[in-house]
Amino acid sequence: MLFTSYNRTGKVISFIGIWMFAFGFTFNKRIGIADTPELFTFLSIPAMIIGVLLLIMSNFFKLKKD
Repeated sequence: MLFTSYNRTGKVISFIGIWMFAFGFTFNKRIGIADTPELFTFLSIPAMIIGVLLLIMSNFFKLKKD
């Protein structure tokens, strides 16, 4: 499974990070949808950066091995 090595907090953070990155990737003018409102294109790059940072931060919430 994808999230089996994370505790609950890590799962939530990584799930939100994936969705934030997908939102930013989709509404970027150069990469995704071309006809989007200006507000979404303005927020696309920060959303991708926040998504990547959340995914990196979720690695600190792994389950401890015995």
